[in-house]
Amino acid sequence: MKMNLKSFVSGAVLGSVLFSGVSFAAPAVVKLFVNGAEIHSEVPTQIIDGSTMIPARAMAEALGAKVFWDEDHQTVVIENEKYRHIQRKRADLSEKDAVGLAADAQKHFWLISRGGDGDHKDGSFAFKGNDYRWMATDLDTKAKFIEYLELLYTPEQAQAYWKKQIGNIVEIEGKLAQPNADGGSMIRWDEAAAKLMKEESGIKTFRVSVPLYDKLEVHDLKLRYVQGKGWRIDEPVDTIY
Repeated sequence: MKMNLKSFVSGAVLGSVLFSGVSFAAPAVVKLFVNGAEIHSEVPTQIIDGSTMIPARAMAEALGAKVFWDEDHQTVVIENEKYRHIQRKRADLSEKDAVGLAADAQKHFWLISRGGDGDHKDGSFAFKGNDYRWMATDLDTKAKFIEYLELLYTPEQAQAYWKKQIGNIVEIEGKLAQPNADGGSMIRWDEAAAKLMKEESGIKTFRVSVPLYDKLEVHDLKLRYVQGKGWRIDEPVDTIY
């Protein structure tokens, strides 16, 4: 029997909370909130025979993790960015790892564009005729900005992007601010497919096919192993957006 993979992964149970002395004849659908936001999924959170059954995909993705099906090992795999950072320190890097690196880079690009995830100073202000906002505490200094980029990019690419932002991002009394604007992208790097095209000492080049609406965009992505840090993207930061 052929299994609907998406439904299987969505319906996989991440955990259960047991309530003694309570029994239900039929599943009761309940709401799921993660960090204050209600989560909706293809398979709802349900109470079955006194146990709360939570769909793995909805829960994991709400917490910033990625869920996929490992066909070879018949396994549901859940991993977050912190785990992927650890994996990138290995000398080897798979095609799946390359896609994960690119997907994380896209998230970093748009988080920078939003001004970060930490606490923001309230309000915006005018600067040289433009409307500006302070960047969040996780990105509010040059050192933090570059360090955040270097989690995924080579030091050279991180420095190059910082220089490119000079005049756009401004530094006032040591704190960073950026134009008050937002954006997004429909290109789906997390659903990309990668093929290793070239391998040298400490350098790998992958051809990556990335879904965009109903077509594929093809990019050649060079990755370099940085000693003490692991594999990093050696392409301009705004290549992945």
